[in-house]
Amino acid sequence: MKTGAIGKGYIQVYTGNGKGKTTASLGLAVRAAGHGLRTVIIQFMKGCIDYGELKGMKMLSPFVEIHQAGRDTFVSREKPDPEDIRLAQGGWELAKKTILDRKADIVVLDEINCAV
Repeated sequence: MKTGAIGKGYIQVYTGNGKGKTTASLGLAVRAAGHGLRTVIIQFMKGCIDYGELKGMKMLSPFVEIHQAGRDTFVSREKPDPEDIRLAQGGWELAKKTILDRKADIVVLDEINCAV
């Protein structure tokens, strides 16, 4: 596995209403895995691993690693449950550690805009 092959940092933001944002980031991870690059995906506000696309991504290990920082329930943006806040904070700490470790070529922070 050749980590650090990209060499330059880029930020891509997928935002907006509707579908396609998570799918776009998963596609990026698949493409990166095909080139031997390592992707870490941290999903905020999501806590169910029973999605077909996530099961498929697990098959790309060790090139793709997925962490979920949320519960398997709706999260209110106006009045989040204290547990949702705690899980999001834990996801943020993991994100910072992952970025600073520099062992991943790509870090995906799925739903980070909503979690903030």
